Order: sequence, then C-alpha cells, then structure tokens
Amino acid sequence: ITSPAITLIVAAASILIIQQTLWLGIEGQCKEPREISKLNLSVTYDLPHFVSNTPVQKLLVFNGSVYVGATNKLTALSEDLKKTHEYKTGPVHEGPRCSACEGCRDQPPNANNTSMALLMETYYDPELFSCGTVGNGVCSRHLLEDGELDVEVNCLGSHNKDGSRYVAGPAGTQIVNVEVGGVVRFFVANSEPLNSSLPSSSRLHHTISIRKMWETQDRFEFVSEHSYMDLTPGLHGNYPLHYIYSFQSGAYVYFLTVQREGGTSKAFHTRIVRMCSSDLELLHYVEMPFECIYSEKGRRKRSTQMVFNILQAAHVAKAGNDLRRDMDLKEEDDVLFAAFARSKPDSPEPTASSTVCVISVAEINSFFKDFIQKGHTKPLYHLSGTEMKPFNEGEHCFPLPLSTSFGCGKHEKGYRLEVTRTHPRKDWFNGRFRNVLLTSIAVVPMQDHTVATLGTADGRIIQVVVSRFGNTEPHVDFLLDTRPVSSEVAVLSPERPDASLLLVTGNKVSKVPVIGPGCEHLWNCSTCLLAPAFMGCGWCRNRNLCTRSPQCAASHWSQDSCPLLITKVFPAAAPLKGHTNITICGKNFGFSKKDRFDGKLIEVDVAGAKCKMTKKDSNTVKCNFRGTPNIPNFQPANPVIKGIFPEFGPKSGGTRLTIRGSYLNSGSSRKVTIGGATCCVCIFACHRG
Repeated sequence: ITSPAITLIVAAASILIIQQTLWLGIEGQCKEPREISKLNLSVTYDLPHFVSNTPVQKLLVFNGSVYVGATNKLTALSEDLKKTHEYKTGPVHEGPRCSACEGCRDQPPNANNTSMALLMETYYDPELFSCGTVGNGVCSRHLLEDGELDVEVNCLGSHNKDGSRYVAGPAGTQIVNVEVGGVVRFFVANSEPLNSSLPSSSRLHHTISIRKMWETQDRFEFVSEHSYMDLTPGLHGNYPLHYIYSFQSGAYVYFLTVQREGGTSKAFHTRIVRMCSSDLELLHYVEMPFECIYSEKGRRKRSTQMVFNILQAAHVAKAGNDLRRDMDLKEEDDVLFAAFARSKPDSPEPTASSTVCVISVAEINSFFKDFIQKGHTKPLYHLSGTEMKPFNEGEHCFPLPLSTSFGCGKHEKGYRLEVTRTHPRKDWFNGRFRNVLLTSIAVVPMQDHTVATLGTADGRIIQVVVSRFGNTEPHVDFLLDTRPVSSEVAVLSPERPDASLLLVTGNKVSKVPVIGPGCEHLWNCSTCLLAPAFMGCGWCRNRNLCTRSPQCAASHWSQDSCPLLITKVFPAAAPLKGHTNITICGKNFGFSKKDRFDGKLIEVDVAGAKCKMTKKDSNTVKCNFRGTPNIPNFQPANPVIKGIFPEFGPKSGGTRLTIRGSYLNSGSSRKVTIGGATCCVCIFACHRG
C-alpha cells in the first residue's frame, strides 16, 4: 500500500478487498452550506412609528413635517413621527338637508370621514388640501403657519352651485396639481366602482376634470366649460375603473389605471393615461396599454411568457448614476417604477405573483408618438364629455405625417384616443417575486445606486438595488407588520444620506431608512461584507454578528475580511514524510471585499503552504503538503499492516485478499501492488480501534 511513500508488495496474484463503512471517501468533497436564504427572515427591527386610533389612508411630507390623513382626523407629525398638531374631520351627521361642509351639527354623527386625497400647494401660500368622503367629497384648505392645521381652514364649495365642489369620489381619487401660466390647476380622476347603484342622473363626481381655485379661495371651479369627461352613461356599474397612481412630468400629467381591456371584454389590464397640463378642455388626451411580462424557460429551453396585467403600485423618481448609465438616461429624466400582479381570470383581483417593470417617461412619450403616428389608435370607447366635440375625426384610421408631434403647443391638433397596441416591458428582477404579492413600491437614489423598497401583502419590506447588470438579490427582507403594506408611500428627506420612507400598515405609519433598518438580518460574514456599501455593515467578530459600527467595539468590527472557520479536514491523517493532498472545509477562506471582482482564485496560507480555493467564494480549500500540516483535528500517522487474509492462495490467482491494519486511509491516495502489478482496490473498510 502506498500512501504515498509506503509500498506493500505481495508475491502471489490476488485482489485487495476494501469495504467502505465509515470512511468519507478517497478524494472527498465539502458539502455546500445548507442556507435557504442569505438573509435571516426571522429578524425584526424596532423602527420609529406613529399609531393612529383610526385607519390611515394618505401621507404627505412638506418642509420636514409629515401629514397623515386618517379616518376622521388630519395629523401633523415631526420627522421622528411625534404628533405636533391634530385636526378633527369627522364623524359628522349627513343628510339631504345638511351642509356639505359641516353636516348637521345638532344631530348625532352618522358618517365617518375617510381621507381620499391629501396634497400641498405653495404657489400662493403654503396650503394643505384635504379631501374626504363626507359632503359628497368636498375638500378643505388649511393655510399652514408653523405647521398648525387650524389657523385658517376653508371648506371649498360651500357656496358653489355648479357641481365642481364634489371633488373626491367614494371609490378612490387621484389628484395632480400643476402651476401653468400663473394659475394652479388641479387634475382630478375618480375611480368607478363595479355594480354602482347610483343612477347616472344623480352622479356628482366627474371621472376626469380640471379645476382651479376661485379668487376668494373658498371654492373650486372648472377651468373651462369643457374641462371634464365622464364614463359613458351606459357603462356605469359595468365598467370598473381604478386610478392607481398619478404624477406630472414635463408638459404632461399622467394617470395609471386598471380597467377592462375593452367594452365587451371581461379581462382586465393596465393603462397609462396622458394629457397636457396646459390644456383647458382635455383636447390632448390618450390612453395606452401597459403590461409587465416574465418569460420562464422550461426544461427544453422553451420560454413560457407570463403576463402580469394588474398594476398594484407605482412610483416616479430619478435614477442613480449606475442605473442612468445602464438605461442611457439623462440626469433630469424621470423614471417610472411599477409593481404588477397577475389577476384572477376575468377579474381585477390580484394573485400572489408579482413583477417589477421600469421605463423612463421619455420612452413612454416616444411610444405614444410612434403608435399615434402609425395609426394604432381608435376613438375613446368609455369616456364622453359634456358637449364633446369630435377631434381629428377619421385620422386614427391611417398613418399620420411624421411631422405631427402630438405635443402640447397652441398649434397642435386635438385628439382623444385609445392606443390599440402595447409594448410589453420585461420583469426587471427575472421572476424573483413571482410567488409574492407586492403592494407598494418606492424608489430613492442612494450614492450611485437606485434603491427600491417593496412592500408585500403579508407585511414584509424588501429592499433591493435596481440594476440591469449588477446584483439584484434583495439585501433587506424583514417583517414590518402583520397587515398588508399600503401603496400610499411618502419619502422623507430624499436628498440626505439619512433619507427614509414612510410606509402605512393599517393604522400605523413606520419610518424605514433607505439604507436599511440594520444589518443583523445578514446571515454570515461574507454576505454581510458583500452588502451594498451604503448600508454601512461590518462583521462584529466577538458577537459573531453583522452590525453597524456603533453596535460593535472598534477593535472587533471589520468591513474588509472575515474570520476563517474550519469545519472538517480530510483525510484525517497523513504519513509523516509523504506528499498529501488535503481538503479543508469551512467558511470565509481568504475572503476579502477587495478581491471579489478580480476574476482570480484566492490563495490561502494553510500551515505554511500556499493553497488555492476550488472556486470563488467557496467553502473548500485544497493543498499539497510534503510533511504533515499543523491543522486542528489532523493526525500525522503512517499506515500499519497488522494482518493479511487469506495467507495463501493458488498460483493461478483470483484470490480476494483482505488486509487489516491501522491508518490505512492515511494520505490522499492509496496504491496496492502485487508482484509488480497494480491491483484493483475494490472496497475499503476503516475500523476504529
């Protein structure tokens, strides 16, 4: 037996029988660590929060103050979410003879006031507008002085008779306020519920309208006689229309909706609605389908395309340097980040399967222009306005000249169109969230990165860097609450390193730092040190925990390298003077943040020998020693032959030979020769004692 320098020569032809019972293997392999996730999903964090005694619907941040719209109250908070002021908005008594603003004060309350819209306007004065469900959706204007909410409050529309006072609809409202030519315009979109019992003649809320403040600032008025559109009367109660998100970018105002694919279709999809902010009569209006897709490759490399049709939440933000470079964006470009879900068949109800798609607003406008010019449009099916005029009648039937820009200039032709084509966007995270229902999204640039914070239906918060080519594994995943995370999100101090997100779960508002709530959820040292640099995480050696520097003594905290850990060495013994190949199992062999992108295998010094890892970030090191290495649990020993059975056999051969002894598994290779010929080693038995 050679191991590797000792040879036993047997004069008779025979075969060595090696029975394997307790031996690990001649070459041996390290088992990969059984980690389901690189994140400890059971870790929780105690974050700053505010708890209302009623459900929270709306959030807004202005000048470092946080305004919370909840049922029956409007609350002002400091940056650390401490209550500074509160204004009661309900409950009130409502009835046909009661004031729209005050109800009937002499009768007991019978209606709660749910917050439907909360927005800030600063063109004239710092004014907070709050709209609720009481009074058929009238709004109140709060003139802010030192953050106080009750210094001057005007109920808008108390003396108005043109119907424009009814702003917020009971099924949901989105409002965008834009200053155009010295006038602040309010673009209002009201959702349409399914199976509405109200007859069309008694409807008080326009589907889409443009309003402005009256000079006395005590009511709204329409900006023109034709500044609104409504759902076609025959569709009321049969055409659910849900406005999910709204924003303004450049010369346009945008709304994102979930609605039926068409008048007779039972299937639902998402649309981007665009209109000119300078328009007085909604003369430049267009809708385009918007969907997110994920292609799943099967065993035979055939792709199965999954369409995620129902928007759950969206956020428009600037991109960080890395993402701008990936997407070829300008610094001032706005980018839309959208979380989609797959719906149940013929229903707007989502399933627990999501994707995230990313598109620049400039690209959205490019698609609008291209589809309209090529004639991929048709007249609006579901909307009509008072005394609506036909716009460019017939132009949607054939391609238009390339010189037609479809902008917002004075000489642009009017249009009210639906785009009949869609340009699907691919899931940015390649199916990572296909078993999760995402319910909120907020994106904030952090250093060169673009950080997305995602909320889920089961109350978890996931943070991930949005990148086309880099690592897109979540670096944060923790339980915020047992209730779903609302799509209502506000960003606090986005330009500062300590930027935070305000997230709603039921009646609770939580403050989650963009850099993450902490580092303790990162399982091991290598995961800790490979986390994004903006998290500020390092490995605390004496606590064996990933922390930020204030939670660890400076002498024990590292952001560069991890402590080496050996879990197993094999073979467990080696001859005193032989050349032995040793396999060492463990963690963090030669790990260093500065080496992770050099494309080379890291060398590790083990007991005076230069060894190489088998692969990058591996848990295995292999070395060759001339002598015996000084490694824990490793024993220097030469093989000892104690017996051979049988002691003789026929000269013709064919005898199975069993050799017994000690340390027969010493070293990394074994060889048996008989009469100069190498024998077949069939089974090896290593018996202890």
